[in-house]
Amino acid sequence: MDESYDRKAIRKKIKQKAKTTLHRDLWGNVGLTAPIILIFYLELFVSYVADEHSSSTALAITNLVVAIAAILIITYVQYVQSYQSLKQLRDDSELAQPMQSWFKTYLTKHWQRTLWLSVWMVTLFLIGWGALVFVGQLVTQASFLLIIISSLTYTPVPSFVYWLLTVGITLIVVFAIVYLLKLYKYILVPFIGYNEPSLKGFQLIAKSRQLMVGHRWEIFVMHLSFFWWVLLTVVTLGLAGFYTIPYMVLTLAGYFDTLNDAQKQQAELEIQENKNKVQPVVLQPSN
Repeated sequence: MDESYDRKAIRKKIKQKAKTTLHRDLWGNVGLTAPIILIFYLELFVSYVADEHSSSTALAITNLVVAIAAILIITYVQYVQSYQSLKQLRDDSELAQPMQSWFKTYLTKHWQRTLWLSVWMVTLFLIGWGALVFVGQLVTQASFLLIIISSLTYTPVPSFVYWLLTVGITLIVVFAIVYLLKLYKYILVPFIGYNEPSLKGFQLIAKSRQLMVGHRWEIFVMHLSFFWWVLLTVVTLGLAGFYTIPYMVLTLAGYFDTLNDAQKQQAELEIQENKNKVQPVVLQPSN
């Protein structure tokens, strides 16, 4: 990366533009986020009811169906929010238009194919690492359960249980870090899918990898800069998320445009340099 690339200054500039864009159509962007917050509260309510009637099989099945539907809806809403954020950043006349975006603009066959292909590719590259973290959780929970049983029965805890606990915690820590690193590799896929809908499958992943080379830590620091906003969201039980989530998505969209433009400029510069190279003159001996 060019030495003149000032990460702190660029982050400040991108966040300022994101905030300006957010305030230009505040209620529209809040509307784009609303389903995520509302589904969060719905899930809490369903989980509470399920706990109160834990013996009901029908309720357990309902809870599972609601959870799956919630995941699909939230995924769709998040991708649409990413698309609309990019549009608003690029054109000051663009508005969030949540209802039109959900039920008209991106409900076409073309956009549905692009959107769910992006989701599938990211899931494909992350599910293995997520599964290893889950295995670590299962091993850790099983170890704690054996320790509790030993304590209740006043029997010594077998030594292998402590080894099992160590393995479980190690799996969680190591593969959670790996998962996070991989996640940041593919974090720009939604924006790439919108910007270049002609890209298919592995091309989306490859493009995101290219853009994120040398920038994963930069994006991570950007997310850390929202620490107090995230804390406020937690304290307000998600209510501050109506503002925090669109602010963060708009900022990430700004980073995509910045990195994508930088890559294009670098490619054009390399092409120009190749054209300007002086070709050596080969002298042929005369007869």
